[in-house]
Amino acid sequence: MGSLKSKSSKGALLGCMAIALLLPACTTSTQTRGYVVDEDLMKAISPGVDNRNSVADMLGTPSIVSAFGNETWFYVSRDTVSRGFIEERPLTQTVVEVQFDDGGAVQNVKRYGLADAQEIDPVDNITPIRGKTLGFFEQLLRGIGRVGPAGPGGAGGPGGGRGPGGR
Repeated sequence: MGSLKSKSSKGALLGCMAIALLLPACTTSTQTRGYVVDEDLMKAISPGVDNRNSVADMLGTPSIVSAFGNETWFYVSRDTVSRGFIEERPLTQTVVEVQFDDGGAVQNVKRYGLADAQEIDPVDNITPIRGKTLGFFEQLLRGIGRVGPAGPGGAGGPGGGRGPGGR
């Protein structure tokens, strides 16, 4: 009778452990990434009045700075939700675009939401490499013997493998 009781307690223990391991897969996680938008600060930016320095003082460092054309700063924020191992999905997304003129004064402030986001399909073409492409083991084995001992006079030390005094 004792063995039946120990088997049922072992089964209950295993069942509890299985539930404990699977329970995190049912939890929902919400995360905020990027700039946390402060509505009052956004409303305080005035085109023609504010400049780069005043915007940086109010909002901080931008998430992205444009690479072409007139300087434009972007402040990006995104809230996502995920359940267990399921891919996360966006709840909200806010992009604040601050455009500056050539003198550094604020020219325009725009705001975009999740509805304005566009799905992109990156091109997966690969740039060809001239010559032989080495595999992992070829690269690994090719490097054997090229590295000398470290320390004075060694390939890894001062003098790059030359003798005393760099000769």
